[in-house]
Amino acid sequence: MMNSLAIINQITHLLPDQAEKIKDFISETFNYEPKIGILGKTGVGKSSLCNALFGKDLAPVSDVDSCTREAQEYSGQIGSGKIKLVDLPGVGENQKRDLEYKDLYFKKLPELDVVLWVLKADDKAFSSDEEFYHKIIKPHLEQGKPFIIVLNQVDKVEPYRDWDAKKCKPGEKQQKNIDAKIELVAKNFGIDKKNVIPVSCYKDEEYNLIHLVETITYTIPKEKKVTFVNAVTDENRSDAAKEEARKGFFEALGEKIGDFLGGLEGKNIGQAIGAIADKTELVNRTIEIVNIFAKKLFSWW
Repeated sequence: MMNSLAIINQITHLLPDQAEKIKDFISETFNYEPKIGILGKTGVGKSSLCNALFGKDLAPVSDVDSCTREAQEYSGQIGSGKIKLVDLPGVGENQKRDLEYKDLYFKKLPELDVVLWVLKADDKAFSSDEEFYHKIIKPHLEQGKPFIIVLNQVDKVEPYRDWDAKKCKPGEKQQKNIDAKIELVAKNFGIDKKNVIPVSCYKDEEYNLIHLVETITYTIPKEKKVTFVNAVTDENRSDAAKEEARKGFFEALGEKIGDFLGGLEGKNIGQAIGAIADKTELVNRTIEIVNIFAKKLFSWW
């Protein structure tokens, strides 16, 4: 991808092996395949959520036999990027089966960049989901691993006739009930309510998907933001998400360059690149080169 290794080497005063490492980092980052874990019972709208976010039928997630004891993985090409969906089995089938999943989750959860747990917003209770989360998922969920609960089909929350179909948003009374449901779910799962996102995924009537994309973008590791944002559909890719992705990449690049150069000067150069700072010709030229390559790969960059 990077046919300007000599230019990078000359501009940043790097040794050939250092320039090669930076080239490899940029290439790996821009070509990374995000792994999105999808959890939830059959019928909660996992498939429709994936279709709405990524713009195509990547996987028949909701059609997977609930008795399947292995994770089902589906890869898809989204524009210039790729993404992988990992459908994890379980979610409170029965106690015996739940115990069998411990090793599976111990193995799979570390591989995921983000875990989305889909709940049906108008369900009265989520006791089996909560029990499965606390007993099976939480013990194997690494600290800091992005975990987001998606309250799907919020248009069906009572009073469902309050839904504003023209504006694709909840009415006043409905919004109060949705807010109460968010508070309840956050409390029972023991997570921050900002990571409980209400959505509706009906085609041409989507609600709050942009906010979901922004939430995921803010929570995933900085070097993985770019390829996730590139994978979602244009209409769900906000300016805030794009800016966060660019910022995350340059911060990660700055850290790498600072490590490779070493010393106080190297650290300062890395920090300047990470902040996309207007300090030196060296920093500005490095950023300019990266931007040229990024724009060739990502139309939104």
